Amino acid sequence: MGVPRLVDHDQRRAELGEAAIRVILREGLAGVTVRGVAAEAGWSTGSLRHYFGNQHELQAYVVRATTDALRRRVLPRVQRPRTEGSVVEQVASIVEELLPLDAERREEYALWSAIVAWERRHPPEGGSVTWNDQRALHRQCVAALLGHEPVRDAGQATAPHPDAEVEVWAALLHTFVDGLASQLTNTPGEVSPATAGRLLRSLLHAVPRGPSDQRAPDHRT
Repeated sequence: MGVPRLVDHDQRRAELGEAAIRVILREGLAGVTVRGVAAEAGWSTGSLRHYFGNQHELQAYVVRATTDALRRRVLPRVQRPRTEGSVVEQVASIVEELLPLDAERREEYALWSAIVAWERRHPPEGGSVTWNDQRALHRQCVAALLGHEPVRDAGQATAPHPDAEVEVWAALLHTFVDGLASQLTNTPGEVSPATAGRLLRSLLHAVPRGPSDQRAPDHRT
């Protein structure tokens, strides 16, 4: 009598997630069907339906898996120590990890865009995960430019900063980066990576220095 084969369900789901990412990059989220992902993973549709009852369940899982994959890829680059150069240069190097400036980051931007499209059709209860993640990063970057201590708690990083000026500049930076990423993707002949870097640094240099309650008041009329 043969020994029953043990199935590592977490590993199987990870394989599915990797297969789905390849499908997204090739066909977009619309290509993430039970049949399409099964074929990409080399599975039968019956085997895949053992894990997901329908296409919605599959896509919901793929969105979560892709979000986690993006965090694993991007966060180590964002969080690596930066001790050389000005604060502006250090912040710029962090923000540039979100811009599609090379093949790897263009792939990540395509995945991010697919997640945004899913969230638009199926709004998460707690708000957009991608939006919240990115706003938290921009908030931290602006806080550093304004001279605030970094927030260590991940939950606190997603909450509004007590300095209202941080919130204003974080919103401006977030909006600017979204627009710049779109132009780099959709009109690359008009905006080069070098131009994008210069524009980003121009905006960062415009952020006031020091916490707002420690700067001299502006008496201009």
